[in-house]
Amino acid sequence: MCARGGYVNLRYNQIRDLTANLLVEAGCRDVVVEPHLLPLTGETLKYQSAIKTDETRLDVSARGVWSKTNMSKLFLDVCIFNSRAPTNKCLCFYVFDLGPSS
Repeated sequence: MCARGGYVNLRYNQIRDLTANLLVEAGCRDVVVEPHLLPLTGETLKYQSAIKTDETRLDVSARGVWSKTNMSKLFLDVCIFNSRAPTNKCLCFYVFDLGPSS
């Protein structure tokens, strides 16, 4: 593993596209890569780093993630990081058990 994390965009795009493909294979509907979000209409955001332009996008969105009849929309933001980096050593990472795999 490169200590400087070379080719971050390449890894990021691969994970984003893989996530979208897995959602399609799982039967989700309306899977979109980099969907535009609705423009802000006067809301105040907590963090200074928040992107506030009308071109704001997330990585993947999909419908039917939790239930085939549920029309609620899931929005995902992909983040690539080194969990073994000294700056991340005090973070807790959770592994979710989704049940027995076949």
